[in-house]
Amino acid sequence: MSPLQVADVRATVRQTGWLAVLSVLAGDVLGPALQRPGRHGPCPVHGPRTGSHRGDGFRLFADVDATGGGICATCGAFPDGLALLQWLFGWSFPEALRQTAGVLGLTGGRLVPVPLTPRPAQRLTRSIDLGKATLSLRRRWAEALPPQHSAAAPLRRYLASRGLDASVLDARVVRLHPALPYWSLDAAGSPACLGRFPAMVARVCSADGRAVTLHRTYLRADGAGKAPVVAPKKLMPHAGTATLAGGAIRLCRAETTLGVAEGIETALAVQAMTGEPVWACSSATLLARFQLPAGIERVSIWADKDRSGAGLRAAEALRERLSDRCLVRIALPAAPIPLNAKGIDWADVWLQQQPFSQALAA
Repeated sequence: MSPLQVADVRATVRQTGWLAVLSVLAGDVLGPALQRPGRHGPCPVHGPRTGSHRGDGFRLFADVDATGGGICATCGAFPDGLALLQWLFGWSFPEALRQTAGVLGLTGGRLVPVPLTPRPAQRLTRSIDLGKATLSLRRRWAEALPPQHSAAAPLRRYLASRGLDASVLDARVVRLHPALPYWSLDAAGSPACLGRFPAMVARVCSADGRAVTLHRTYLRADGAGKAPVVAPKKLMPHAGTATLAGGAIRLCRAETTLGVAEGIETALAVQAMTGEPVWACSSATLLARFQLPAGIERVSIWADKDRSGAGLRAAEALRERLSDRCLVRIALPAAPIPLNAKGIDWADVWLQQQPFSQALAA
């Protein structure tokens, strides 16, 4: 994106306000913090502070609608919305800029334009009641279908298009929701369901193995790729005392050897290549904070190779934390990053080795 386009994004977001953008891109992650700027609450990345009876380590700035910024007592300060989005999702600056531009209607990646008028904060995000959030998680999981169910064809086709076999999936961890609502802002700037899509849903467990939330990947109706929405990958809100920090999507059993990667598709690709168990952390931020379960003696970190270097930095941070507990190695794709791509991961490497992967599964 050129400097002029960067200026366009910053100028437009000054008119709409950051609350509208953050509600679309991170409403499920930031939750009640969007409704209470300046008020403290649990960190959206690692949960309540250790030893804190109030869990008050994070807050969005009181002027978040103007700045987009926030601060965590553990993770540090994020002066504007772009920095906040980079921290929340492990995005590079160009990716955070691209996602923001999409919400503002400055690229082709957005569903409904956000009106260029400020909106009261209370109208910009759905209220998230933690008890209702827990019930919603249970309901969505109960509605989802095992990968081999006849109606789960979109999931099998999506994975087949990536050269992956859905038969290896554990139905206790990954399922297909046939018609999951996709929430965003409507043309009036209010929360609305903008459609229903099949979605790959995966259980995210905390460091102690408890299921705390669901990761969603919205798909096209036929499974031929991700759904045409602003943010096809999202986390659902999690319970108040639950924490995502240290956790992962435990795709398989692990005894003494374990691999970790960012995405589900990357983890499945590495499993297919090596036969070793691999878990997905869902983002570079959570990969860096992953906590090792008991009994693991060797860890392979299957890092994403991206232009920003965020994937490698997260892998190096994790290696530094784990190196005194077990043998740790980092595996980074050797292939160069393709032109016009923001990076390459092990799912891309695996796909390049699968000449017939585009033949979709029935």
